[in-house]
Amino acid sequence: MRPTGRPAAGQSAGLQFIVEQIGELYGVEQVLLRAEQDIASRTTLTDFRTNLERFVGDDRQHLENLLQALRMMLGGEAPVQSAIDRGRRRAEAILAANQSNPFDYVRGLVLLVFDAALSGRVLLQVQQRIDNQEILGLLETNHYQDQAHLRYLESQLDRAAEEISGLPIAR
Repeated sequence: MRPTGRPAAGQSAGLQFIVEQIGELYGVEQVLLRAEQDIASRTTLTDFRTNLERFVGDDRQHLENLLQALRMMLGGEAPVQSAIDRGRRRAEAILAANQSNPFDYVRGLVLLVFDAALSGRVLLQVQQRIDNQEILGLLETNHYQDQAHLRYLESQLDRAAEEISGLPIAR
């Protein structure tokens, strides 16, 4: 695959799939970043806030990594704006469906991180379609960090929901 320009005819479907996935993931990461910032600003749990603030920094880098990959493949994000918007709408719908109480909102955040980690896994599984090791490195960094974020958030879900809601969660 060539990093810029038009791909060879046999590569166009694979390239389009990868580009669409990266675009959707970029949209999801934008919403994820806003949600993490929101929760970090509201929690009084110091260690939870500290971890979310670290995730915010990681996710800012994830956005830059995805944008850099799109620049290398297409010259920028404009050619995949519809995929970015699709990812953003999906992420916003997940959060909107989980607005009934603070526990559900935190659970929605876990779903978004899971979505990002799953998308990263898909991209890694099709990595043989990408000849550019720099792009692969960017995607791998994002994926492994998203997996670590997911493990942490799953371990903190009950605790965070309890603190945010003010209601004890039955254990």
